[in-house]
Amino acid sequence: GGGCYELANLYPRVTGLPKTLGTAPGITVTAPTPGTYRFKGSTTQKVDSWNDLPSSVHVDAGTYTMDATDWPLGSDSWLFGLQAKLIPDDGSGQTDGFAPRSYGARTLKAGTLTFNIFLNTTGEVDKTFTPRLYKLD
Repeated sequence: GGGCYELANLYPRVTGLPKTLGTAPGITVTAPTPGTYRFKGSTTQKVDSWNDLPSSVHVDAGTYTMDATDWPLGSDSWLFGLQAKLIPDDGSGQTDGFAPRSYGARTLKAGTLTFNIFLNTTGEVDKTFTPRLYKLD
């Protein structure tokens, strides 16, 4: 290292916003600034949005870590967070990338990292979420 520098946020942007998750009336997802997502609204039925907010990025082999300026319900919540899978370039099969309780540093092969921001809850929601992916080496 040496010196203070901000690592580049490699988290790929979610497209197709605004999008409404759930019903009655639902939770609207917007991007107030690029790379930041706001979830606002309410729902009476479980949202269960496991595949609604996907994005992907190609990564080189190395060590990566996931972070967020604000995990909406903490970094171990399966109600609101993100999960990532890695599809390696070498054809060795999909592996887990990041998920609740395991957002910290991981060594990844070169490949395509696919992300899903998920919301799996009911009731009122008003949360802002800025996911970050950093390459450590």
